[in-house]
Amino acid sequence: MRIHITLVLAVCGFLNAIGQEGTSFKFNKTFKLDSISHLRNPAMGWMLYEEGASFEPESKNYDPVIFWEEMDEVNAEKYANILYILVLWKVMEPEEGKYAWKFNKSYQEYIKKAEDRGLKLAFRIFFDNGTPDWVYQAGSKSTLDAPLSLKDDKQPYYDDPIFLSKLENFIKAFAKEYDNPARVDYIDAYGLGRWGEGHGVTLKDQKNYKRVIEKVTGDYARNFKKIVTVYNLSRNDWHISKSAVFDKLGFLPRRDGVGSHWYDERERGYMKELFPAKAFIGEGCYWFGARDKDTTYQTKKAFFDDKRFPRMKTWNDALSVAVDDAIACRSNTFDLRTPFETKTWIEKLPNKVQEFITYGGYRLYPESVTVAQNNRNLVINHFWKNFGVGVLPNNHPNWNNKYKVAFGLINPKTGQVVYNVVDPIANPGKWLKGETYSYPDLNLSIPKSVPKGDYQFAVAIIDATTGKPGIKLSIQDSPLNNQWTLVKRLEIK
Repeated sequence: MRIHITLVLAVCGFLNAIGQEGTSFKFNKTFKLDSISHLRNPAMGWMLYEEGASFEPESKNYDPVIFWEEMDEVNAEKYANILYILVLWKVMEPEEGKYAWKFNKSYQEYIKKAEDRGLKLAFRIFFDNGTPDWVYQAGSKSTLDAPLSLKDDKQPYYDDPIFLSKLENFIKAFAKEYDNPARVDYIDAYGLGRWGEGHGVTLKDQKNYKRVIEKVTGDYARNFKKIVTVYNLSRNDWHISKSAVFDKLGFLPRRDGVGSHWYDERERGYMKELFPAKAFIGEGCYWFGARDKDTTYQTKKAFFDDKRFPRMKTWNDALSVAVDDAIACRSNTFDLRTPFETKTWIEKLPNKVQEFITYGGYRLYPESVTVAQNNRNLVINHFWKNFGVGVLPNNHPNWNNKYKVAFGLINPKTGQVVYNVVDPIANPGKWLKGETYSYPDLNLSIPKSVPKGDYQFAVAIIDATTGKPGIKLSIQDSPLNNQWTLVKRLEIK
């Protein structure tokens, strides 16, 4: 009913414009949905996955060269948007102030190959048996020391002031290099505990738990001001993270284990509380033997006993269930993961890969644009949809609703946008699947400074920080050379 009423109002506004202004020209452009193409848009899509093994001396199968050789065998970049790099702090800063992005040529080449393939980067720095030795040498205590005094499991005490001080210095340097949305999609801005997932956080004093979470996430928030920050959704710290991280800092929730019982009803309930105000950064369960490339049932049968998804009897079942669950959870992202798994996805389950391309994340498109023109005065009515199950996280504090619907006049000879207007009401970050969003009576008055002549009238979702189109539209029309989408050619007298 809401959509019907809005459409009636839009038509009435359109007819009023014709009657009151003596419109000399009117036109309507409808657009056809493209539900197939791989769209490289921010904070969405398939991810490739570097779990740190490429940079470890004991790695059995992967190093930075082999990683890309095997990814290239299946043209992985044709399906993926993001390379998610899960890496230990000791790899990124083996000596104090000596950073991998400046001094590690193997790392530099690895990153270059990702960017050469058009992939954005995402990072999680974690510390599970991977805190640099120099941090301990500076006086930070580990779990080998009291009060835990473990024998062979060297974790940091995350509430140790020396650890926190040294980590803060690293985060500042890390942000200086990577707080750049042209290169980086998001930063997993915590990384404490086992595998950086937020459980098994070792502390000298449990009373410091909240303070440690606030300290580490606060350091990331203060230093990363341009790219999206995310935090692992966990029942272990929800009583702290809900208010201190998701509400106060505006981080997006990220959760692994999608497609398994590990992502349980309680945590799914947390996500329902956050969505659609916050997009979901999803990752599958680590079923596969990615490092040893072993998929024999004798050694890998964890998913056989998954009580949430009992139909999983083969590897293809497990991966198919994962995509179905990711879409049901309205996830923006999902992982092809490491080279061996990526190869399995692309060669054995191409339909499931395409299914997430079609439905995962957001697919925004104009259903139609209607314009009433009286020479230099235009009245625009426009209607939009989101075909994807996810949402554009436009309200993240570092984005600050920077993605906006805009209409522009373009010089067809130069491709220059000579004049444009932003609809102040339309917010693509609020568009959900199954709804039509209509915006009537946007007035565009073209100033005399715009010369007479023929122009291309075009539409785009622009990035307000650059003034250029920032979101690829999910339509069958090819964009103009400047990535705006043509609505109609028109004459300005």
